[in-house]
Amino acid sequence: MIRTTLGSKESASHFRISTDALEFNVFANNSDELGERQRRLREEGFEILSTKLLDRPPAPIDREDALKEGVDLFNEERYWESHEVLEQIWSASKGAERDALQCLILTAAAFVHYQKNEPEICLSVLKRARAKAGDGTGIELLKLNGLRENLESILSTDNIRLFKLKIRLDQ
Repeated sequence: MIRTTLGSKESASHFRISTDALEFNVFANNSDELGERQRRLREEGFEILSTKLLDRPPAPIDREDALKEGVDLFNEERYWESHEVLEQIWSASKGAERDALQCLILTAAAFVHYQKNEPEICLSVLKRARAKAGDGTGIELLKLNGLRENLESILSTDNIRLFKLKIRLDQ
């Protein structure tokens, strides 16, 4: 239905279904075409929560803001966007913090596969995420509550369930 609404089969891809939204990429050759596609979606009753242009790099963001935004997007089940934001600070990080960020990025990437109805790929990527969690010191460094425990719970049962993260404000 979405591709028909937008006017072509090639106009949308990478559909991801969250609890409260449908996330997907819309392709347009220019801003006028994008505006027209957004108008068509609204006419069909879709509410557009956000639009990001993917043809240019994101604006630089500092570590704390990127971590907060990445966790907020993760908690909104906008895993693809979370992954993209967190990669900005992952590339400059080192040691345990780098591993913890990669754990979080891999978890977000795994949940993208879950949203695309690819549970086997999701579990495989979550195993890689757990390996990056290590002993949890990096996750503690980032003050992320619940990440490691949730990974363990999912992987011990092979029962995928989405979860929310909390950033500790102490220390």
